[in-house]
Amino acid sequence: MKALEQLERLQRIHDLIKAERTGTPNEFAKSVHISRRQLYEYIQVIKDLGVDIRYSKTRNTFYLCNGHELNISCSIKLVTKYEATKINGGFIPNYFQRAFFTHGTQLAW
Repeated sequence: MKALEQLERLQRIHDLIKAERTGTPNEFAKSVHISRRQLYEYIQVIKDLGVDIRYSKTRNTFYLCNGHELNISCSIKLVTKYEATKINGGFIPNYFQRAFFTHGTQLAW
């Protein structure tokens, strides 16, 4: 659940920045229930994704500069036990056995 909470918080931070309703960094951090340092870490994540975010001292708000926005989506699907056995996750069964056989090395399990 922690990952979902972080994604929701990231979306909320982005939405407030997009609406230019963040307030000062301290107010903004308080409104999303995190520390100021954590707020700047979230902002850096958004910046690393290519969104230019700046702060206006005259308007007391963060704002988007380059026209880019962040679109966050998450999909969760319940799978049956049978479907779970079909999910490989990138592991190739017997790959290492074949690789060692090809090179003439015996496996000691």
